[in-house]
Amino acid sequence: MLSIICIISIWIVQNNQQTKQGTAAREMTPHLTAYVSAKEDIGRALLSSYCEVKKCTYEFVRLSTEELVRRVTQEAEHPRADIIIGGTWDAHQTLKKRGLSTPFPATSSQEGLQDPDRYWIGYEVERLAIVVNTDLWKERIGKNIPYPTTLKDLTLEVYRDELILPDPNHSGTGATILQAIFDGYGTSGDTLLRQLIRQTRLFTANGFAPVSYVASGEAMLGVNFIGDQQSLREKYYPIKSIPLDTYSINAISKLKNRNQQGLSNDFMRYVLSEDGQDILRKVSFGTPTYAVSQVQPIKKSVGQDIVSDYQDYLRRFNLLYDK
Repeated sequence: MLSIICIISIWIVQNNQQTKQGTAAREMTPHLTAYVSAKEDIGRALLSSYCEVKKCTYEFVRLSTEELVRRVTQEAEHPRADIIIGGTWDAHQTLKKRGLSTPFPATSSQEGLQDPDRYWIGYEVERLAIVVNTDLWKERIGKNIPYPTTLKDLTLEVYRDELILPDPNHSGTGATILQAIFDGYGTSGDTLLRQLIRQTRLFTANGFAPVSYVASGEAMLGVNFIGDQQSLREKYYPIKSIPLDTYSINAISKLKNRNQQGLSNDFMRYVLSEDGQDILRKVSFGTPTYAVSQVQPIKKSVGQDIVSDYQDYLRRFNLLYDK
């Protein structure tokens, strides 16, 4: 019995030592936590490829853009993520304005596609587009009738209840559509928005959903980013994209009060590097920033007070929607 007790005691001591060693090893391994508002496979591809090289570990949570902003705001005193991947740049401007993010070190490689104070860095550009289910169009409208080419075209009575749009209260894509309406149509923006609300059968909680409805035949028309549409078009769904003249930057932000600032900085440099941008070309249908550094519709708007503009646009949307 004494021998058995001795053996068990030795085993417990050895096991405790191994556990402590394992815990110490895990604590020494760099670990990156991200909130991802891009498509899930983009976040996973960037983080996994980076950590494979850097011998780090990672975890991420996929959230819509507005969910992400709310969560980061709620966690302001005790942030749980090191870095934000994706989401339209107005969301990153909001994090900056609320004092929730912190600047990256200076980089000259993306001049014009980053916050002037470097609180966010753009890694790809996406373009809004109307998406049409071509089979439904032939059936309901006629194959010889031209497709709509502007947001105003979507207000025709024949399209009533045929349109799916993302809700700007939850979706960064929806916010970009509001920007297209009010920046593009000026004083008639409220009238156009009222007409589009009347036409819309459903406002979705995320930006990808409209093309899903259109591709599956549950709706004939939608508006979201052309990259989302391309991903389904390449799977042979009967859809056609009509590009609009509105662009948005998908960006990265680094949150304050986290202990992985150096790792976050290095990850940002990786995403903008040739290797990181090559990953984006393979898994994303947006355009990596290195290829659009001179896109004027983007460059001229970076640095403006888009947060105040968006809050005004959203207020006007909700007033019209409630009516």
